[in-house]
Amino acid sequence: MPLTPIAGTPDPDGGDCVACGRCCHHEPNTVHLLESDDDRLGPDLLAEYTVLDKRPPGWRFIKNAGERCGALDVSAPGLYPCAIYERRPEDCRIVEPGSPCCLEARQLGHLGTSVEFRRIV
Repeated sequence: MPLTPIAGTPDPDGGDCVACGRCCHHEPNTVHLLESDDDRLGPDLLAEYTVLDKRPPGWRFIKNAGERCGALDVSAPGLYPCAIYERRPEDCRIVEPGSPCCLEARQLGHLGTSVEFRRIV
């Protein structure tokens, strides 16, 4: 279920990201992992937060039941911190505040179909 859309421009330094969380609401099999992500997460976090797609080529994804990222901590109402932020996958690291992807997620209330993750300066 998407969140209520947010109007306005995000803090370019990410100061309001935890209060937003729109980019962390998306369909399953959205955040895939690279080998470097596997190494950074380590075996315990891989077992807890990821699933291996059995179809070729066998991508590993962050778990998602169809509403939001499985690593999103929703225990505090209105806040959306990442439980694995320091070790988050590269797919998450490239979503920058103010990028087309960020702006689209804020407008829709969830991550849409944008593939332009980096901010154009």
